Amino acid sequence: MLAVMNSLQHFRHYLLGAKVILRTDHHSLLWLRMYKNPTGIMARWIEIMAEFDIEIQHRSGRLHSNADALSRHSCKQCYDKKMPSVWIDECERAEEILEPLSVRAFRFLPELTSSDVAVMQAEDSDIGPAYAVLSENTDPSPDEIRAFPYESKMLLFHRPEVRLVDDVLVRQIDEQLQLVVPTQLRRRLFDLTHAGPSAAHLGDARTIVQLKTHYHWVGLNRDVRQWCRQCAQCARAKGAPLRPHGHMRNIVAKAPIDFVTMDILSGLPVAADSSKYILVVCDHFTKWVEAYPLPTRKLARVCERYTYGPGAELRISTI
Repeated sequence: MLAVMNSLQHFRHYLLGAKVILRTDHHSLLWLRMYKNPTGIMARWIEIMAEFDIEIQHRSGRLHSNADALSRHSCKQCYDKKMPSVWIDECERAEEILEPLSVRAFRFLPELTSSDVAVMQAEDSDIGPAYAVLSENTDPSPDEIRAFPYESKMLLFHRPEVRLVDDVLVRQIDEQLQLVVPTQLRRRLFDLTHAGPSAAHLGDARTIVQLKTHYHWVGLNRDVRQWCRQCAQCARAKGAPLRPHGHMRNIVAKAPIDFVTMDILSGLPVAADSSKYILVVCDHFTKWVEAYPLPTRKLARVCERYTYGPGAELRISTI
């Protein structure tokens, strides 16, 4: 039964809304749906199965040999039978879609053709000058390049990695081509990758890895980190940031009773004098420890128990 519960939870996204048939040689599972007044783990199992349209069918062990093909003799039901359709390896299909689906969906948007992207790149104020230099195959002087926008200067600096392919500005890293994204498409591309229909609102590091597989623009890391911090859904789903811990440092005690630490020990039985707490005081210099019984944890009672001579300088740290 535990294997059935783990399987239902593991394949939940496939089984919800579909007819599920559970064939088992464990006859006792048939009465699970008819169990009256379930408690404990049985109640939790029935609650898990309640969201599935599941039908439990019993098949005796001698007829159920195809479930244990590696440990039993050949199955008479399946032996020497041809598959009705071509065998599909689901593991191989899963490996084919490991890349981000939202990025691929953006690449094949019908309203964005190669010519449309080329026009956007040429008209872009940041990368347009670099596109014009590469399309006209000119060699501007250093003074002219110095007057270009920062992104155009960086793209021209990385020539010949940055070049034109079918009039589209791309960057080639090894054998991978990255599209140089115009400014007006960057936020839209981020939204599809980070919060699209098949996205999962991943963090900035994973979103950057997905985008850099096929796209490039100057300042991509900076923009993605800023947009991830501005995502309203991520802010609502994630908890408050943890308060950073202070830096650890050595405690310096120059003399006895110069630095004293104290704590109150609770959870003890009540003594005859109604004391139920112990005030533990330790001198950091001599490691001398003293304990005082307390009936209450109020500050006045603690001060009554632990006093020091008047006029002395004393540092006390409470844990």
